[in-house]
Amino acid sequence: MRRLLILGMAVICLCGCDMRGVRADIETKEYETDFSAVRAEVIRFSGMRNAEFEESINSSIEQAVESDLIAFDSLALDSGDNVRMGNKCVLEIDWDEKYNRNDFISVVEEKYVYTGGAHGNTVRIPKNIDLSAEKEITLADLFEDEGYTDTLNRFINEILSENSEEYKDLWAKPEIKDSHQTDFYISDDDLVIFFQPYDLSYYARGFVEFPIELEELSGYMKEEYRRLLK
Repeated sequence: MRRLLILGMAVICLCGCDMRGVRADIETKEYETDFSAVRAEVIRFSGMRNAEFEESINSSIEQAVESDLIAFDSLALDSGDNVRMGNKCVLEIDWDEKYNRNDFISVVEEKYVYTGGAHGNTVRIPKNIDLSAEKEITLADLFEDEGYTDTLNRFINEILSENSEEYKDLWAKPEIKDSHQTDFYISDDDLVIFFQPYDLSYYARGFVEFPIELEELSGYMKEEYRRLLK
């Protein structure tokens, strides 16, 4: 198997104009074989107050991406004969900053894999990091009590009612379950709940998102996370 490896570095600031805040270096790994093409971003944070916590986050990301590369290489090797004429198996990994202030970071990894057939598959894997508590959080961590799912589902139903045309192609009713604990991110002044492709609609519809204003949720949130509204 022939492999051409290209490494690139790009530096992005995750803290707006404040260069003293948390930053991220993005290393882009690219290579091709006779039957596959890979472009994978790996994000690495710097500037956190706790160097040990920072390194644990960086290591977990690096190890996860490396595992994806190894698994894809093996899958691509086995799937070479199934790829349509002229196509290659493809892996693309991108990272997008959604929020970085008030000691809180939301970044989203988006991973696309194609190994043959009509189209590939895309998935989002967010990281919501509380820098004050030095931990990654789930949806439940944001709220005071277990009734938060009913509250969020009520807001989602209101969004559906007010934007029926936008969501007319959904084949299932959106409902937050235990399996959705990580399918969210913070963006500007919103908590964005999203559903992966095929969860609620056909693949081409992509991710189905429901932005809920943090201000409307503030009365249900834990005191320490009301700072996200500032």
